[in-house]
Amino acid sequence: MKRNLGIYAIVALVAINVLLWIFFGPVGGTSKNYVQQEVAETLSSSSMILISVALVLANKPRVLEPYFGGLDRMYIVHKNINILAILTLLIHLIIVPTSDKQGPGVWLGWIAYPSFVILVLLTVAPRVPLISYFARLNYTKWKNVHKYMGLIFMVGFLHSLMVEPLLLHSQALTVYVYTILSIGVIAYLYKEFLWTRFRRRYAYQVKDVKRLNGTVAEVTLHARDRKLVHRAGQFLYVHFDSDKVLEEEHPFTISSAPHEDDLRLSIKASGDWTQHMHEHLQPGTGAVVEGPHGEFDFKTGSRKQVWIAGGIGLTPFLSFIRDFESNPHGREIDFYYTTTVPEEALFLDEIEKAKKYSGFHAHISHSTRDGRLNLDKIIASSGDVNGKDIYMCGPAPMVEAFRSALESKGVKTSNIHYEEFNFR
Repeated sequence: MKRNLGIYAIVALVAINVLLWIFFGPVGGTSKNYVQQEVAETLSSSSMILISVALVLANKPRVLEPYFGGLDRMYIVHKNINILAILTLLIHLIIVPTSDKQGPGVWLGWIAYPSFVILVLLTVAPRVPLISYFARLNYTKWKNVHKYMGLIFMVGFLHSLMVEPLLLHSQALTVYVYTILSIGVIAYLYKEFLWTRFRRRYAYQVKDVKRLNGTVAEVTLHARDRKLVHRAGQFLYVHFDSDKVLEEEHPFTISSAPHEDDLRLSIKASGDWTQHMHEHLQPGTGAVVEGPHGEFDFKTGSRKQVWIAGGIGLTPFLSFIRDFESNPHGREIDFYYTTTVPEEALFLDEIEKAKKYSGFHAHISHSTRDGRLNLDKIIASSGDVNGKDIYMCGPAPMVEAFRSALESKGVKTSNIHYEEFNFR
């Protein structure tokens, strides 16, 4: 499957490194210490390859998104391979033979590893209750700390060059490993010094802010010059120049259709930043958007589909529905939109209007009135879900519950589509 090719490629990079150590590794000894050193260096070089890949992914290369299933999954892979790299380095430290070597190379190694551990722990801190209690970093502080990963990687790179590793006694390994590590260094330097200059950004202005209820606002942005070209269901990063809080960049799904002149974002106040935006953002404010990103696209799915939206998870489906007008879809779609109470339901007039399109069926439910929406209810009204493409967006527990239920019914993983917004 195309959206897994990126993961397969990363596995292949590490596998090639291991195979090079086995078949083209340095020849010079069979002692226990020598073999132990080879295994330790195989692990450390594999770890450094993983971190190098993570540094490349940190640049959000749009060309690679389809091979990971979107930027959201690319960032999940970025986080996971960093964690795997740290664990691999730990094993390297445990098994590497002790020696009487001293000097800058050894000292750099003892600086690099603890620093990597601290940075990775801070990266996962927002998702680990025990760690988050001691490391309460807001998004800006988290980003500022996280960017030092590349600097510590360079320290580790220097360590590997200065401790006279066995690696340098194999030309094939030297070329392979240090080529990948050099790409990681280049990716880090590009991100720190050139990325903001060359990434594609668009100047917009806030045209309107409609506060739809006490927590959700629809923000309309008008292009000052070039328009962002996007597909229905994609997301962007945006920041506003009204104050220091709103200068912080955040991702939001685009709820307008691609053919519309303006961009529309439906944003729920669910945190400090979004609450501040809901209270203070005014028309006329300047905005900068970057993107688009994401592979959440119903047009790549089969003819029969089920859409499931929970709360503000309606936003990508709004874009889908609004895109019907210029792009007749010709599919059979059962759309399920659920909220806790009827007052939370938004854009019902547009959903009702979309029923005029052949094959589109909307099902609105509210858990306080109708009970919690579940897969059995969906199957009862739309039929067997096997063979259909399922698109979901909403609270993480809801999406996870549906994903598990769908898989238990035999629905293929490749037919289940959702986005991961927990980038950290």
